[in-house]
Amino acid sequence: MRGSSSATWIIFAEEFRRHIRSGGYIFFTVAIPILMIAAVWVVPLIQEAISSEAPTSDVDLGRIGFVDNSGILSGLETQNGPFRYETLSEGLAAIEREEIASLYIVAEDYIESGKVEQYAAFIGRFPSNWVDESVFRNLLTTGLVTGQLDPALMARLAEPASFENFRVEDDGTVSELVPTAQAIGEVILPTVFAMLLTFGVMAGVGNMTTSVSEEKENRLVELIITSASPFSIMAGKLLALGAIGLIQTAIWVVVAMLTIPAMFDQIPDLSGLAISGSLAITIVACFITGYFMSTTIAILVGAMSSSTREASRTAPLITMVGFVPLWFMGFLINYPDSLFTRLLSYIPFTAPSGILVRIGAGGEISGGEIAAALAGVAATGLLFLWISGRVFRAATLMQGQSFTPRNLWSALRHAD
Repeated sequence: MRGSSSATWIIFAEEFRRHIRSGGYIFFTVAIPILMIAAVWVVPLIQEAISSEAPTSDVDLGRIGFVDNSGILSGLETQNGPFRYETLSEGLAAIEREEIASLYIVAEDYIESGKVEQYAAFIGRFPSNWVDESVFRNLLTTGLVTGQLDPALMARLAEPASFENFRVEDDGTVSELVPTAQAIGEVILPTVFAMLLTFGVMAGVGNMTTSVSEEKENRLVELIITSASPFSIMAGKLLALGAIGLIQTAIWVVVAMLTIPAMFDQIPDLSGLAISGSLAITIVACFITGYFMSTTIAILVGAMSSSTREASRTAPLITMVGFVPLWFMGFLINYPDSLFTRLLSYIPFTAPSGILVRIGAGGEISGGEIAAALAGVAATGLLFLWISGRVFRAATLMQGQSFTPRNLWSALRHAD
């Protein structure tokens, strides 16, 4: 037992030292936190720029001109806009001089036909001018009811309802819905961490498959397996690459937990949105179990691959499985507790990211369900680690041969 532990430690130390010093590892470990820290200042600036270009709630009547052939707007005050013109040519000339942005021609038979011609600088394949249209539509409504309704009724006609939403559960319990802005934030938080988990797994899987396949191509490994068990070799590699991968993702998670709430604090209606203790624990648990299982699968892929090139081509297929819950994000938001959504959070291969996406979608998943699902992920990882150790020994001695299902079964039965 002591010899096995010593061999595992030696392999761990060598692999850890070699990979943690690599330029690519250092670059990505540092670059992503820098980008997240920069986002604390950049995202609010972008949001402010978008808000400055978006239409304001204040009605800008100075953008609009009209020609009223029906007389419906005869009593409308036009000193500060909208501006009245007598003919179409006068209105078009005003657009050309940039005095107005939109011109409306009310047809003579407007009461019967409702016809209004609109002239504006429409842009794009599917142009729209909904802001000015909405303003002018309200002006027409005012013109139609002026003198016939009380001013208070006219104001209520313009805005007939302000809805407050309440959810009715199956048992009749009533609860107020979370404001839309807060709901968006609660979707973003777990989804961002699900994406970080997937990116971390991508890096870890790539390193693991390459490392294992390189050991097979290096004939010195035949000397190693005579003095160390396959499980010790695989455990050493897993601990080393798992450790550096978890160090990397731990840095990302800690920085994200600090920067994402700080970024939301600078966005209107999202301030005060924080990561709860239970969500933080779930995120960490999903990272550890998801990374462990994915890297053990990568060990098996590296052991079965005939060359480093073949292993590097196969590795991305492993990480694609983790992306599955993110692919169906739109569906999951609408059906957070459907059978398909639950399966994604229970199946070991998708559970780590599936749990986070389901939480973000607003699904009801208990702590016990999360613990059971992640226990299944860990058990699957241990199974693949056991298989990988046996396959690695057989595959090393079969260097250059194709690893068929028959060879795999033989390795599981006879490799010690």
